[in-house]
Amino acid sequence: MSRNVRLTRIIRETGDVAYGLSNLNFQDFHSPEGWTPDINVYRYSDRFEVWVDLGGVRKEDICVDVLSEKLRISGLRQPPTPTRDASSQCQQVMSLEIRNGRFSREIHLSREVDRDRVSARQENGLLWVVLPFAQSDETEQD
Repeated sequence: MSRNVRLTRIIRETGDVAYGLSNLNFQDFHSPEGWTPDINVYRYSDRFEVWVDLGGVRKEDICVDVLSEKLRISGLRQPPTPTRDASSQCQQVMSLEIRNGRFSREIHLSREVDRDRVSARQENGLLWVVLPFAQSDETEQD
């Protein structure tokens, strides 16, 4: 009889462990090679605008390279760390979803841009890049 009770207890505890693990959100472990930020790209009559989701990335850790018909955004997001409080310690990691490390994103543009008039600003975790079209001798129909 005690053998059945022990077996039932082991099965219940194994079930509890499996349930606990299934509630953690670790299905999206990311490679240490980096991550790819999300972007929105808009085309206007005179420019492209690119919005890049770079929450938690310091301005000095972002590199924007503008080629004639290509935009490359790269950099580094440091791993976020919990607030250090001498009176408490993290007891369990519940979820690891924020990607960190090196990132890179390359956007091919359908028109040549004027590299001298490109502007960028960082606001509310977004990088906003404005890429005015290069002036051409021929009139282009949009």
